[in-house]
Amino acid sequence: MQRDESSAVHIGGDVTMTGSALAGRDAQIVHADHGAAVTVASEPAAIHRALIDLADQIRNTATPLPNTVELADTVEHAAAEVTRERPNRTMLSALMHTVAKSVGAAGTLARTVTAIQTAIDGLFG
Repeated sequence: MQRDESSAVHIGGDVTMTGSALAGRDAQIVHADHGAAVTVASEPAAIHRALIDLADQIRNTATPLPNTVELADTVEHAAAEVTRERPNRTMLSALMHTVAKSVGAAGTLARTVTAIQTAIDGLFG
């Protein structure tokens, strides 16, 4: 079975699924777990804003993260990539994978990263 990268599902944080939903193309899923839901439109400007906000959140988080400065710089690199005329999907995916691993299950940060990853998938869908 061939894996279709445009239909990937990202789940961030410490998730217990008691009721689940998967949706097809052009659908929007909002998952909230004891916190505010985070959604990001699959448009370059919205993704860019979300990435800049995420970098600020990482710099100001009370949650101890590995290499906070480098992590925020990685997010800003992704923000710059998404504003290019032809953003590199592989680069964005790799950068966000690195960010997701570093953020782990850090509450709002994890939800934001997952929302951004989903928006990036939709951008190239």
